[in-house]
Parts: sequence; structure tokens; C-alpha cells
Amino acid sequence: MRTDGFSSYPKALGGRYEHEPERFDFRGNPEHLKWLHRVVGNAKAFILGTYHGLGKKRLQAYLNEFCFRFNRRRAEGQMFNRLLSACAGSSTVTYEELVSPVAT
Repeated sequence: MRTDGFSSYPKALGGRYEHEPERFDFRGNPEHLKWLHRVVGNAKAFILGTYHGLGKKRLQAYLNEFCFRFNRRRAEGQMFNRLLSACAGSSTVTYEELVSPVAT
């Protein structure tokens, strides 16, 4: 557990994920930067090609979408089955719940 006052478990993930940073050693793994450069280049091409640029306000949302698509790029055949499973396993949302203001 971290002792710097920050929780190592993000709220959005419900404590199911802990990020463990690693030191990068170029001599030990020279291919690491090649893949990092490729992913950053793909993210830039995605943002510029799809949205034709963006502002700081929505940057995190677009990067989240890129990460979602990047992590599922090899699971195209499973998308419909996963969507069907998610719909079947979720509870029904009524119209009142949908339009009611969110309590903060």
C-alpha cells in the first residue's frame, strides 16, 4: 500500500487494479521505446483522423476511447457476443431513472 497519501486503487476500478510502475532500461530492452513510439503515433493518428484535433477539455475522454479500442483490437469477432452478454446480465433502467437528476 502506498504511504504518500494517495490511494493506489482508483475509485472507478473499485480497487481491482493496482498500477506498479517499472524503471525503463534502454540497454536491457531497446524495443520498449519502439512500441511506445508506435502506440503514441497511433493515438495521434486516431485523434487527428477521427476528430481532426481536439482541445484540453475532452482530451482524457478521447484517450480513454483510444485505449478501449486499442485493447480490443484483436477481439473483433467477440464484440457482438460481449454486448449481448452485457445486455442480458444488466438490470432494466426505467424512464424515470434515466431522466431523473443525478444526486452528487
